[in-house]
Order: sequence, then structure tokens, then C-alpha cells
Amino acid sequence: MASGALFTFLLNILSALVALLTSYYAYRFGRLTDNSFLRAISVGFMLLGIGLAVDAGTSLVSGKVLVESFGARLVVRLASFTYVTVQMVAYLVIAIGYATAAYGGQKKPVWAAPVVLGGSTLAGLYGFSVVSYFVVLLLLAFVVFQGLLLHSKERSRFSSIVLLAFGLILAAHIVLLAAVLSLGTRLFLIGTGVQFLGFLSLLIFVIRSEVIGAG
Repeated sequence: MASGALFTFLLNILSALVALLTSYYAYRFGRLTDNSFLRAISVGFMLLGIGLAVDAGTSLVSGKVLVESFGARLVVRLASFTYVTVQMVAYLVIAIGYATAAYGGQKKPVWAAPVVLGGSTLAGLYGFSVVSYFVVLLLLAFVVFQGLLLHSKERSRFSSIVLLAFGLILAAHIVLLAAVLSLGTRLFLIGTGVQFLGFLSLLIFVIRSEVIGAG
């Protein structure tokens, strides 16, 4: 396995574990507080964790990172397609949950259905990936903007951590979109690393929120 693919595999495995832990703790704390945003975090990061695990497995099997896998065999293309689709749906769920929390709307669980798009060819996969990363970037920009609004109303250490976490994830996806557009492996590795830091920040937030909420 190439060093870039190995590094991506390790980062994606760690990110998947952090995402699934974030989902678990957000679910536990969300049940106590009946918070729509925490429920959305739980669902969204469960999907992200599963998607990252799939992408990590793809890197392990093929020895290629996502931006290099567009020339690989069909199973790798399908795995990459699955990952970018799940990722887009996950951030859509989180954005809806954040909007619900920000505007004080209904307190029902957030649901989202994945949109299945055609395009099994190499060009179709690449085009869909570009669109997916662009949509995720817009969704994250929306989440960060809502976070700024909430933080301006209620300044607290925890709102700052959430804002920092999603700010890092937004920055990561700016780099990841640039990597997909340029097929740049180094940019993709940098974006993956920054995304991991964002996930870790959010995990710290939900764990500390549960500890204080239970105290």
C-alpha cells in the first residue's frame, strides 16, 4: 500500500471511531435533553462513521485514496460513490437539525432519505463526487453561519467548541473540494487530517455536555 493510502486509511479509521463515539454520546445526551440538534448530530455522525469505515476499507483493499480511485476497478468506484452519497446525506441531516434548533421549530426527529443518482462510469463518479463535495461545503457553511448566530446570542465555552468543530470541518471540506477538483493527493490528506480534528473537537463537546448535564 502506498504511504498516502496508508495514512488516509489510518486517519479514516480514527475519524470513523470518533464519529461513531460522537453519535453514541450525542444520542445519550439527546435523550436526556430532547434536543433536535443532538439527535441530528447522532444520526449524521453515525452515517459519517459508517461512510468513513467504507472509505477506509476501500483504501486498504485498493491501495488508493479516494481521488486516485477514479481509475480503479468497479467495486472501488461503487465504494467511493457510497461514501460521498452517505457523507452528503449526513451533513444534510446535521444542517436540518441545526436549523431546527436555531429557529426553535418542531421537536421531531430529523429524517433524510438518500438520493440515488445514476452514473456508474468514471466520468459520472467524478462528476457526482465534485457535486457532492460542493453540496457538503454549502451545508457546512450554513451550519457554521447558524453557529455564529447562536454564539452571538449565547456566548459559552460549549457553543465555542461547536463553532470551532464545524469551522474545522468546513475548512477541511474546502481543501477536500480543491483536492477532488485537482485530483491532488497531498491536499486530500491535509483535508482528511483537518476533518479529524473537527470530529475530535465535536466529540469533546458532546462528552463534556453529557458530564455536566448529568452532574
